[in-house]
Amino acid sequence: MEELIQTVFQDFYPNKSILAYTIIDIGLINSTYKIKTADADYILQKINQTVFPNIKALLNNKIKTTRYLNANGFFTLTFIENTKGQFYSEQYQAIWQLSTYIPSLVLDRIHSDAVASQVGAYLAKFHTALLNFPVSELEYTIPDFHNTIKRFHDFRESIKVASAERLLEAKESIAFLESNFKNIQDVANDINSGKIPLRVVHNDTKIGNMLFDKDNNILCMIDFDTIMPGSIFHDIGDALRTGTNTATEEEKDLSKVSFDIEIYEAFMKAYVNVASSFMSEKEAQNIHLSLPLILFEQACRFLGDYLNNDRYYATTYEDQNLVRAKTQIKLMDSVQSYLKTKKQFSITTRH
Repeated sequence: MEELIQTVFQDFYPNKSILAYTIIDIGLINSTYKIKTADADYILQKINQTVFPNIKALLNNKIKTTRYLNANGFFTLTFIENTKGQFYSEQYQAIWQLSTYIPSLVLDRIHSDAVASQVGAYLAKFHTALLNFPVSELEYTIPDFHNTIKRFHDFRESIKVASAERLLEAKESIAFLESNFKNIQDVANDINSGKIPLRVVHNDTKIGNMLFDKDNNILCMIDFDTIMPGSIFHDIGDALRTGTNTATEEEKDLSKVSFDIEIYEAFMKAYVNVASSFMSEKEAQNIHLSLPLILFEQACRFLGDYLNNDRYYATTYEDQNLVRAKTQIKLMDSVQSYLKTKKQFSITTRH
């Protein structure tokens, strides 16, 4: 492994030697290494081409957006060119990228209102910084990644081929998704039709993809593999899906899964305070549906995979995808109850 890492690294810096390297095992998709040299540290990453088969689209999107952000004074990742002037290296039948290392901390969850407010404001600033980036220059690295209508239809197809045993186990969860589709159908259709604007969005805004300094200030977001055209609702919902869950998506005891209202409100107030300057009327009217939309979509994916005998998501025991679906459903049910009793945020768009 050491020889492989050295060979790949020297395609970027032929005159530098690696003093040491460590494996960073936080991410689930790519293989990531921290490289130490005499004068600087770097992050070397091998991209998972099984998950991202359209590697040219991925490289196009992340290089164009990060260079745009840096050029416009918005601090973000800096990718390094290899000796051929490319922002990647093709070695050992794999695609590798090298970026400068950013000294930072990574949080495992949004543990306070203050952090939630930070995340909400930062995400809105991120969206603001990319408002003038031409969306037409980006490609879809994963087609229909957040097409909630298609995800629901795929889930319903899985019902037709599921075993009688799994259909029985998932009966209540299936019924919930069937009966609650109507609650997110209109906003999902509005995204697909363009009534809700297509913008440049990150598409993987979990707290683990944000780097913090020692004072809990956000430095930047990482993992630009899924940056592509989409709706701001996807980024908002994705950040809140894990951020407002008092447990994790792996929790078997649903009594431990609850909706953290304080975290939600702190995030949303901070996001809206910044984003009201650019949001369209449709976005302002429907922003409260961001979290239910993503929870519904993810529940469809987990439950559909369970009914398909766990073909997509890795599992370590038989009913794991059903457990995951149930946590999403429990949280969605709690969020919907909250939204029925709580007045929506008063949003006045400023244009």
